[in-house]
Amino acid sequence: MKLLATALLAMWTAVVFAVTPDTPTVDGPITGPEPMHPGIRQGPEGTNFADFDYVADEYFVSGTAGPTGATYKVRMMVWRPAKPEKFSGVVVYEPTHQGGNALICQFARYGIYQRGHICITVSSQSVVLTSTTVNPANPRGIGLYLYNPERYGTLPNAPGNPLLHVNNNQANEVLAEIAWLIKSNHPTSPLNPDYHVKGLVMGGTSASSGFVRSYMGAAHNSAYRATNGGPIVDGFLVTATLGSAPVEMTDVPTIQVPTQFEVAGTNAYRRPDSDERGSASVPTNLFRIYEVPGMSHNDSRDQPAEVFPGCVGPLSRFPYGAPTFMALQHLIDWSLEGTTPPRADYIEVNAGPPRAIVFDEFGNARGGVRTPHLDVPIYRYVAPNVNVPGTLCNQTGRQERLADEVLRDLYPNAGRYVSKFNVRLMELVREGWWPREYADRYARDDIKEFTHGE
Repeated sequence: MKLLATALLAMWTAVVFAVTPDTPTVDGPITGPEPMHPGIRQGPEGTNFADFDYVADEYFVSGTAGPTGATYKVRMMVWRPAKPEKFSGVVVYEPTHQGGNALICQFARYGIYQRGHICITVSSQSVVLTSTTVNPANPRGIGLYLYNPERYGTLPNAPGNPLLHVNNNQANEVLAEIAWLIKSNHPTSPLNPDYHVKGLVMGGTSASSGFVRSYMGAAHNSAYRATNGGPIVDGFLVTATLGSAPVEMTDVPTIQVPTQFEVAGTNAYRRPDSDERGSASVPTNLFRIYEVPGMSHNDSRDQPAEVFPGCVGPLSRFPYGAPTFMALQHLIDWSLEGTTPPRADYIEVNAGPPRAIVFDEFGNARGGVRTPHLDVPIYRYVAPNVNVPGTLCNQTGRQERLADEVLRDLYPNAGRYVSKFNVRLMELVREGWWPREYADRYARDDIKEFTHGE
């Protein structure tokens, strides 16, 4: 581990200059032709942006970026409180996933909306525009062009010319330019003047975490720095990121959230947690890994069931959003307030051969970030799920109810279960592993599954 940390530190040789990123042009809000790609899938009643008096607006942003200074034009979605006084000052910023959605903002929305953070996503990769993969939950197709060719495909006065276009070698600079526009409270920012931004963190999950990591790898470049040479992005969150390579070194707080799905594949990505603030000779290294047992690569609790057709079930109702928001809020507090987050154990893994996750007597993974659902169990949470070709099934998890005799031994009556669950829930809240925003709907409501609504 020491050798790994030393190697990562050696890679961080930032030389920064006072260079202002180019200022892009913002058009919008875009009003038609309808429909607009929603950018976040509809969730259960009471969890969506309208339920919290948020509004969603779409913009087209254009400028020049990349090695040759080529032009680009991308989509930007903004979700913000309708009343500016409810804005926390924090922007959660992410490159759009190739499925057309802002997945960090989707998975963590229940906490984000309660805190008053603004979500912004930018279609910085060409695959977001051109993907032809059909999503069963979205028969129009997941690429923006397929979703609505009239809105996203061609200019009315120039048929055949792409309205939105970006080259992947422009992506990092595009993200930097738009982030700086937002964070600097530029006069042309769509948040100016009513929503004053105090800080901006960037996140991504799965494929979009790869886009974030690409930016992280280039974040020392002068084109991605503020006018004083400091970072534009105040912190990074990468969840369900694939592969064995450790997350890139930056000079701002970074939190990585591997799910049980990723740990089942490899743990070679592990990098030591660090609180190193840096000095003239040692770079800053502020880092946490939060491995979450029971959590699958994709959220099957709050997304529409038709996203996962034909999967072996019952699909997991593990509270995916709670650990996602927990990590996000720790990142925000660390990045903007200097509050040091807790450290977590890794998920236990038997080195083998064969290498394998270590499970408890109920079939749930040991170690990692704990939840009341695993510590006061009524289910075995399995991840990954059985692969069904042509579907996202292997990204999901499934839950298997423990045998009746096991449950009777653990909880002789409903009151005993409720008591144990609530005690463990509040312990985890105090320790920082369960967000208060999720204590009722995503924890105590689950008690009803055992007590049958009593």
